[in-house]
Amino acid sequence: MTYEFGNHSLSRPARLSVCAGLLLLALLLPAERAQAQQFSDEDCMVCHEEALTGKAPDGTTRDLRVDVEALGGSVHGELGLRCTKCHEGVDRIPHAKKLTPVDCTSCHRDVREVYRESIHAKANRETGEAEAASCASCHGSHDIRSASDPESTVHHHNLAATCIACHEDRALIERHERMPGADEVQSYVLSVHGRSNVDDVGSKAATCNNCHGWHGTKAVDSPQASVSRQNVAETCAKCHQDVTEVYFESVHGNLARQGNPDVPVCTDCHGEHTIKSHEDRQSTVSRHNIARTCARCHEDPEITERYSIPISTPSTFYRDSVHGKALLEHDSEEAAACQDCHGHHSILGGHDARSSVNRRNIVETCGSCHRHEGIREEFLKSVHGRAFLRGVTEAPVCTDCHGEHTILAHDDPDAPVYATHLAKEVCGRCHDSLVVNRKYGLPTTQVSTYKESYHGLASALGDTTVANCASCHGVHDILPHDEPMSTIHPANLQKTCGTCHPGASPEFASGLIHTSRRSKESALLWWIRKIYILLIVGTIGGMLAHNLLIVVRHIRDKLHKQRGIPYVVRFPAMALAQHLSIMLSFTLLVITGFSLSFPESLFSRLVGTYLGLGEGARSVVHRTCGIILSATMIWHIATILLTRRGRAELGALMIRLQDLKDVFRNIGFHLGVSKKKPEFDRYDYTEKMEYWALLWGVVVMAVTGLLMWFPVWAASNLGLGKAWVDAANVIHSYEAWLATLAIAIWHIFFVVFHPEEYPMSMSWITGKLPLSVMEERHPKELARLAADGKICWPEGPPDESADGPETSEHKATQE
Repeated sequence: MTYEFGNHSLSRPARLSVCAGLLLLALLLPAERAQAQQFSDEDCMVCHEEALTGKAPDGTTRDLRVDVEALGGSVHGELGLRCTKCHEGVDRIPHAKKLTPVDCTSCHRDVREVYRESIHAKANRETGEAEAASCASCHGSHDIRSASDPESTVHHHNLAATCIACHEDRALIERHERMPGADEVQSYVLSVHGRSNVDDVGSKAATCNNCHGWHGTKAVDSPQASVSRQNVAETCAKCHQDVTEVYFESVHGNLARQGNPDVPVCTDCHGEHTIKSHEDRQSTVSRHNIARTCARCHEDPEITERYSIPISTPSTFYRDSVHGKALLEHDSEEAAACQDCHGHHSILGGHDARSSVNRRNIVETCGSCHRHEGIREEFLKSVHGRAFLRGVTEAPVCTDCHGEHTILAHDDPDAPVYATHLAKEVCGRCHDSLVVNRKYGLPTTQVSTYKESYHGLASALGDTTVANCASCHGVHDILPHDEPMSTIHPANLQKTCGTCHPGASPEFASGLIHTSRRSKESALLWWIRKIYILLIVGTIGGMLAHNLLIVVRHIRDKLHKQRGIPYVVRFPAMALAQHLSIMLSFTLLVITGFSLSFPESLFSRLVGTYLGLGEGARSVVHRTCGIILSATMIWHIATILLTRRGRAELGALMIRLQDLKDVFRNIGFHLGVSKKKPEFDRYDYTEKMEYWALLWGVVVMAVTGLLMWFPVWAASNLGLGKAWVDAANVIHSYEAWLATLAIAIWHIFFVVFHPEEYPMSMSWITGKLPLSVMEERHPKELARLAADGKICWPEGPPDESADGPETSEHKATQE
């Protein structure tokens, strides 16, 4: 930059003396000698040692005074460089108003090209303004000192302040959008690096140039920048080589070497300018914040999906765990955080044998915290620990029982080791496994016999006080039953049982514990079971046969009585055949359908064992009955629509306003509010409701059943995907429940258990109803049939002079 000299602060006599001296010197020297004259620094200081100002091209005022002492102590002063070495073009004194700008690279040629490619030089070239850092901005002008000089502006402990001079200039920041703001730079001062430099003069903690470089500082998004993602680890390695060597061996570092853009590098975890010690609560890698830091990647749906990371929300699980709550809610510094299990910079995949969370290393990892509780030693001495040390792959380790990130306290109802979950969720995973038991010759009934015992049954009902697996076998110190130290050794059983049963005697604690009534291992129980099964079958079977005889006798007597009394034809033979077909097919559909829905139930085992319906036979029977039911309903609908009698039936089955009135009247009668029952026509409201429910139910079950039966055809020809098949499955299941319960509670009541019909209505067998029943249930229809002469008289019509139909039927009944 060139300056035009203006007024300075020399007194008038002094200025006159200086000018006169210079004029006399010029007159004494020849012109050619003046041009070649190499002026001394004293000549320059005649003006520049005093207070002197000048104007820059932009009109601002600049102090042009030179501090002689500072210049002498500068690196250039110590080398004896004259002013004209840097300020070229001075051929007379006073010199020209505009001088050639100082070019530091005329001497420092090695810096020239490096600086030209820096972000600072590029910014000056792009804007045409020298606002970005130049040589003088960082090194100073006349007071330039060596970088090793504690007073130098670029000394290790002063460099941050030098950079801050520009990077805290808000006006400058506003004019250059990409320029880092004051907050970022100031955060360095508060970082572990910045505070170390401030507090310790001898500190070599990183400062600006250690990370960003010296003269060749690049934009952070430049691939050549030392702080770009692909280079930042190498940059940090200049100070932290031991750490980065470990990092590059980790799962993250290996991917970083390959240029993976998603893998975390140093700044992703530690921050950039805000790096703080891991012991600082504000640090992103402190124990209290590390879970959130890890979650930025490990709970990012795009990243977990892109790299097939199986656990999608580990940090959330951790925060809900006993470790997370202890650390984050109760401020326990001893609680495990991510790095305690996975490591710091040396994080490896769980499949890697060197990983701290590899199955072979998990005991040592957990034991590093739980060692003082003796848990590690107890486990390694246990039957499980010994198997683990022998390399048995199925031997449980800490995470198999307690979980990984979602480790909960044993008294937490959601914990797998909670009292009521232990048998099924923890011990049962191995000891109820057919593969594991066969492979290692273990008993196959330990879990099932516990579930059948009082302890198991009470535990299933939620009782946490009854004995579970750990109550008898121990927790981490489980030992074989034949070892003297085992809690289930015969010599120790009295004491073990006595923890729940005070005063337990040796006799109380003797005998087999895991006993099965189906196993001949306990002959007494096996024979008792056999005897009682025979006793139950014989006794209950005999009672059932006895009672069936009574019911059958009453049904036969009722049929016999109804043969000799007047009646009306309620249903034709075709309707009876349709009803029989529906009844049989529906019953078989219920049996074969629910046996599939509840394969572990006693009902299903009876179907499979005693009826011999394996899945193949069951599915054939079920689908065949479904076809029969659907075909019968189609036959019925055709009869209703295409015959005169059928259309009359359809009209009689239509729901009308009178039916709603009858509902309230009938309820009122049975509550005693009304003294008179409502008079029904051919069908009352209960029969109408049941008929339309049956029709609707069969259609729904047929459509959903066919969709589940032929899903491929439905997808290819109807465009119905799996979602429709799943919906059909749900509808089919719930409609089956609705239909079965409706038949059992509604239809069977009115046909069998209704006081007026017991032991059973005969109309579904004979198609007939006696006049007494018609008068009670359908008086309106009876009057219409009597008028039409459709009452049947087995012994001929009554005498006109005698009493009416009631008397005749009464007489026939009495006879």
